[in-house]
Amino acid sequence: MKKQLLALTLSCVAGSALAAEYDDRWMLSPSLIFTATDGAKNLESDFGLGLALGKFFNDKWSVDFELDRASFDAEGRNGSVSQTGFGLMTRYHFNEGSSLRPFLGIGAGVLDHDGSGAASAVDSSDLMLNLAAGIRKKINDRVGFMTEVKYRLDTDDYTGTQSSYDDYLFGMGLNVALGAAAKAMPAAEIVEPAPQLDSDGDGVSDQRDRCPNTPAGMKVDAYGCHDGDDDNDGVKNSMDKCPNSRPGAVVDADGCEVQVVIELQGVYFDLDKSTLKPESIAILDAAVRTMGQHGTLVVEVAGHTDSTASEAYNQGLSERRARVVYNYLVDKGVSADRMTWNGYGELSPIATNDTEAGRAKNRRTELVIQD
Repeated sequence: MKKQLLALTLSCVAGSALAAEYDDRWMLSPSLIFTATDGAKNLESDFGLGLALGKFFNDKWSVDFELDRASFDAEGRNGSVSQTGFGLMTRYHFNEGSSLRPFLGIGAGVLDHDGSGAASAVDSSDLMLNLAAGIRKKINDRVGFMTEVKYRLDTDDYTGTQSSYDDYLFGMGLNVALGAAAKAMPAAEIVEPAPQLDSDGDGVSDQRDRCPNTPAGMKVDAYGCHDGDDDNDGVKNSMDKCPNSRPGAVVDADGCEVQVVIELQGVYFDLDKSTLKPESIAILDAAVRTMGQHGTLVVEVAGHTDSTASEAYNQGLSERRARVVYNYLVDKGVSADRMTWNGYGELSPIATNDTEAGRAKNRRTELVIQD
């Protein structure tokens, strides 16, 4: 089963190597490795050397062909055993775009044993699996530093005592990029635009001129039109789709008259009554402040109901409620000359009356800004 897992790992690593090529340089990576061998091998842990050749194939994945070798003294007897690993490692890196990138890795290959550490001479090899975690740090455009901890599953039963061994490798080394750094794309050639005509000489090209026959010397806007506001509605003539708005009317961005409605959300009355609930006072006091800040506003206090009762009853209830709000605002100092009041009953719903939520929206009081 372990050898089947190793074969599957090799297949996955090879698949990563065949992924779409990423524009980066190959890296040569020498390293110093301390190997803590499985106790069942009866070998003393020691340092060895490693060498890898690899590259990134996209911003996250790299693939390396790796070679490492270490020689270990046999415990309690003369002789030593050398371990040489040949393998392929793929690593997934985090912190995209950063110079400090943690990574996780997986790989597989062949581990060879050679020496005289057992009862007789050793010369055998078998598959191995490597799992790694580490950090890669970019130092400059060519050189980087890498350190990692690697778990190695050794399936070569060279001692004849068990089917596999667990080694741990602690490595640190350099990544040296080969070749010149990737060159930046050349800047696009700047092409001078063709001169544009300005037939009426107002400084705006014919291509953008919305008023192509402006009289000479007249001040114009960015669209070549007279930069005035003849109806004084705050919208320039060139953008005014309703150039004859009534004085003082509220207009939209196109200069056309709109009705502005301020809904007094939170103004509530006792059920089936025109008595204000206490929580309504804060909303009405805010309306008083708004009227004070905009001393020229003229409004209609409009009352509305849902359709629960008869139309005649709802009409009277809406009028009474509108009158109550009107009186409150007058009592708080808003001039009566700036307000009127009216009730609209159930005739102007803003939501369906078939649901409780819709009926709640229709039971409302509004300030409708007048001319």
